[in-house]
Amino acid sequence: MAATDNSKLLEAIGTLYDCVAEPDRWQAALGQITEMTDSVLTMLAVMDPARKTARFSAVDGDPIVLEPLVSTYAAHVPFYSILPKFELDVPLDFDALCNLYGPDGRDVWYASRTYTEWMQPNRFRTGFNLAVMKRNEFVGALTTITHDDMPATPASKARLAQLAPHIRRAVSITDLFEVERRRSRIFQEVIDNLAHPVLIVTGDMRLLYANTAAEVLLRDEAFIRQTEGRLTIAYAQAQASIAHAVELGNRDEVLLGTVGIGVPLVKTDRPSIVHVLPLAQRHHAVMSPQATAAIFIATPGTNPIPAIEAIAALFGLTAAEKRVAALAAEGMTRNEIARASGVSDHTVKTQLGVVYDKTGTRDQRQLQLLMRELTPPIRTGQPEGYDEA
Repeated sequence: MAATDNSKLLEAIGTLYDCVAEPDRWQAALGQITEMTDSVLTMLAVMDPARKTARFSAVDGDPIVLEPLVSTYAAHVPFYSILPKFELDVPLDFDALCNLYGPDGRDVWYASRTYTEWMQPNRFRTGFNLAVMKRNEFVGALTTITHDDMPATPASKARLAQLAPHIRRAVSITDLFEVERRRSRIFQEVIDNLAHPVLIVTGDMRLLYANTAAEVLLRDEAFIRQTEGRLTIAYAQAQASIAHAVELGNRDEVLLGTVGIGVPLVKTDRPSIVHVLPLAQRHHAVMSPQATAAIFIATPGTNPIPAIEAIAALFGLTAAEKRVAALAAEGMTRNEIARASGVSDHTVKTQLGVVYDKTGTRDQRQLQLLMRELTPPIRTGQPEGYDEA
């Protein structure tokens, strides 16, 4: 990567994480994404696809051009129903979007009011669509728009893919306390008033601060506890994953990637999950210059988390590594995985090597055992890992 591109990437990631404490910076963050993807507009929303309503949104672009989209044409986008099918962190171009919809995807799009009355008159075309959050019925999605004469390129797709896990982390944490943020603009006050547990730690996991909800969990000591001043987590895999995310975020935010997002707190089918937000570069927003990371604990979702999702979160697998790991765990040979994935045998060999290295397994059999270990029996009743009461 060229030095200029790397500098822009670092700046964009820093701005994304600043957005958690300073929501007014979302437009600036989206502006950097617009530039890095050679787009003219970028839109971000956390929405309920069934109701076509958003509980959080931000846009970058010409306000005059955006106004009719926001007020009228966004409701006529025909692809809301397929948002839950998007794979996290994987940018979809227009062709992939239409194929996901079905055989008539292009016809449906070109017949929509969004296209005929807004896109076409402005000489716009769809750039990329990216899922950045999935939680119960809500989906977070980012969309870029380009000019007709400047179609999206593989290079801009690659840059968006690099940013994707950082966007997902910032959006996931923002969504946790958006309601409380409306009542308070100061980071610590928001954390204090947040119903979700939040802990502030140093680079070596020394506990600096816990909000009221986190103090309840610390007193209970069932899942987290303070040992000699340091935060420890009962589930060893979660402890290792979260500590690694804290250390990595302190060293280099770019390297964080998928590490430290959606980490299951306990080994159960519907666990509480943890998001790690790096703080070392945003001392102006936090209560101590020693603060390295904020650890947010989200309540359990209503749907069971598949073992492969738990493995991906615990060990920081990329989307491609997760797909290969899932197929290997199903018993596919390397050659079968290559054919199913549409890549070379050499690529699969390399990806499996990375998967084995990240998960601490030596071969396919050990990976299958790990998958089995992280697949708890499905049961009914109250989810484990966090009691809101």
